[in-house]
Amino acid sequence: MPSAPTPDSRELPPGFLPSPALSPFMALWGQVYLRIDSPQSRVLGLWVQEQHLNHQEAMHGGMVASLADNAMGSLSAHASGGPIATVHLSVDYLARVPQGRWLEVHSRLDKLGGKMLFTSCEGRIDAELVFKASAVFAPIRRAAPAPAP
Repeated sequence: MPSAPTPDSRELPPGFLPSPALSPFMALWGQVYLRIDSPQSRVLGLWVQEQHLNHQEAMHGGMVASLADNAMGSLSAHASGGPIATVHLSVDYLARVPQGRWLEVHSRLDKLGGKMLFTSCEGRIDAELVFKASAVFAPIRRAAPAPAP
């Protein structure tokens, strides 16, 4: 009997490329993929695997929130031209995210203010909306070093 395909052996939807893990925490997720639709819109993709699940065999809510934060944060960092910090994150969980499915997180930049970036995203499996989220990010400005005496 043939074994089930692994996430790495499945065909990716068009336009997605591997995205590097930017932290040890993100490396725990397994391979995440990225598609850039425009300067104001990006899509993260992920095959839902066992390590993403809660005790009810659906993606853990913390994993959903982390993906949403990462998708919107990546877009915000690109738009601001540097590092950002999450100021606010809100997630609405609308449906189960089961193992073995391809999940896409569609993020968009809603407003680029003087000191804050406002973003939103939708998590989708095929055409089904499974979560939506919004976030506010602030650029991190490093203080200039004090002049030497």
